Amino acid sequence: MPVTPTQAVLVVTVLVALGFVWYTEGRGRWRSLAADRFVYGVPWGTVVTVAIVVTFYVLVQSDVRHVSDPVTLPFITWSYFYPMGLLTAGIAHGSPGHIAANMAGTLAFGPIVEYAWGHYPPSERPRAEDTATGETDGGVLARPSVRALVAFPITLLAAAFLTSVFALGPGLGFSGAVFAIAGVAVVTYPIATIVAAIAANAIQTLYLALSQPVVRETFGSGTPGPPTWAGIGFQAHLLGFLIGVLCGASLLRRRGRRPATERLFFATLALGLVQALWLLVWSGDDAFVLYRGAGVVLVVLLTLLITAAITGSARPLPRPLSVLPGVPTRRRLAIGWLALLAIALVAAIVATVTVGEAPLGPTIGLLLVGGFVLALPALPPVVPDRVYAGPVTRRGVAVATLVAVTVLIAAPSVPFNLLVVGDDTVPGDGGVEVGDYTVTYERNVTPGQQLLVGPDPEDVDEEAVPLENRQSGLIVVNADREIWAVVEHTAVIAHEGNATIEIGGFGWRETVRAERTGWDVVGNESAYAVDLTVDGETTRSFASDSVRASATIDGRAIELDPTDDAFLLRVTDDGDAIGEAEVPDVNETTSIGDVEFSTAVVESDDADDSDGTDTEAESVRLFASVDDTEVLVAERESYADSTA
Repeated sequence: MPVTPTQAVLVVTVLVALGFVWYTEGRGRWRSLAADRFVYGVPWGTVVTVAIVVTFYVLVQSDVRHVSDPVTLPFITWSYFYPMGLLTAGIAHGSPGHIAANMAGTLAFGPIVEYAWGHYPPSERPRAEDTATGETDGGVLARPSVRALVAFPITLLAAAFLTSVFALGPGLGFSGAVFAIAGVAVVTYPIATIVAAIAANAIQTLYLALSQPVVRETFGSGTPGPPTWAGIGFQAHLLGFLIGVLCGASLLRRRGRRPATERLFFATLALGLVQALWLLVWSGDDAFVLYRGAGVVLVVLLTLLITAAITGSARPLPRPLSVLPGVPTRRRLAIGWLALLAIALVAAIVATVTVGEAPLGPTIGLLLVGGFVLALPALPPVVPDRVYAGPVTRRGVAVATLVAVTVLIAAPSVPFNLLVVGDDTVPGDGGVEVGDYTVTYERNVTPGQQLLVGPDPEDVDEEAVPLENRQSGLIVVNADREIWAVVEHTAVIAHEGNATIEIGGFGWRETVRAERTGWDVVGNESAYAVDLTVDGETTRSFASDSVRASATIDGRAIELDPTDDAFLLRVTDDGDAIGEAEVPDVNETTSIGDVEFSTAVVESDDADDSDGTDTEAESVRLFASVDDTEVLVAERESYADSTA
């Protein structure tokens, strides 16, 4: 890709500006500060992690030559029964912009967390003169090279894996780990984290300026599709953030330090609002609802809880009902409460199995999660003294509540990720096989991916229920990978006229192109067909039902019928068929009985060019005529993509 003058000037300007700051203001102080915690003053763990994620995107997903069109389908968390998706979803990405945003966040927040943890064990600091291979007495994990190049990257990759496994629905991207990094950063260095959030946005802006130095747009309604916030994995983001906060709390406890309360509160609140932790979205029937107000309330409440868990009082809680005489000890109360919960839980499970009206798996899962949350306050008094010997403190209660909230956010994903795809779930008969995938186009079909509610994954027909009612669009099915997905919706293809998807796996990829052709029938909906092209071979995947025009001529009705290889005209008289023929080419005619059909290019001046001037728009129209009477039957569909 050639470098434009704008890109060259931008790179030079940024480098000169950074060099000016480095050589004129505090380079020695920053170098000394970084070398105190980093081997040679470099956050190697962050650099290695970014290198791993980018390498996977460029080499595995994009095959180097297709960076703008990566393969994504085989790397998504479709189901717990698809291990490869679980392993790769956390580091795979859907587009250059997607990976750029996540790597910007990693580069911004990662060094803060790496600095808080440090390449040198706390007992070894300050060790700026040490080398990366210096021997220590603290074991392998105490070696700076291991901490920098192995332990820290593995921790970040583990966070990506964990948030992918417990993501609600199909997930893709490193963002869960980014939010986990941000969670650790904000509780260890609150002010630096806010600066890092600004830096992350700055890095994204620089990337956009380099990749798209000039952007041209025109007036237009745009491609139909869901709002941008509807595709964000808000549950995985929130889960990652809370996991990071808990890890940060553990790190602070081991290091024996706490941030200032007011700094932690306002930094956490600002980060949650800026990074859109308030996203609460519900979708269904092509409608998307954003509960912004409730989401902001949630962020404020979580900020209070996090502040209490990190900087709250260490004073013990008073004994329950201590003002009453003869009150049992806290341990006895806890044992009684746990016993009562166990009895209630067993009774609820037995009732669920006996009645059999509710889905067995999800119901039992919800009961277990609810039982865990209710039991959590009673656990500290009953754990052995060797595990926890101290009194129950206010800060401990806040930490326990934070753990319970984290479990509640993660738990709903478990039953909804127990998905299976049957062997005979490809809708229609117009699918094309590409490797172990089948691609087809259909309307109003029942999804083939089903929610498993029984203990036996192989008993799909009897122990599974459909997830949704009806879906339409370009569909990809792969039973071995538990994939059944609408990769492009009908409305988008109707607007653009075509769609292109990349499918494949490790070491191979194939492009499938869907192209729509159709006619807008007067007074009725469109009659259309969708063709799929793979490796130069075209297959008609879908043809709509015949559509009757509202216009009649000489008492005769006209229908337009898409078939496997053409569009047919059909004429009837009072329900009796007169005949049929293919739609003629432009400027050609054909006859059915005494009805003559012709197509013609019609020009109109009702279209505006991008510069605001009127231009002549051409459309192809189909007419029917008898003697001197002529009526418009249909107009060929036009699309936003002129190549369709």
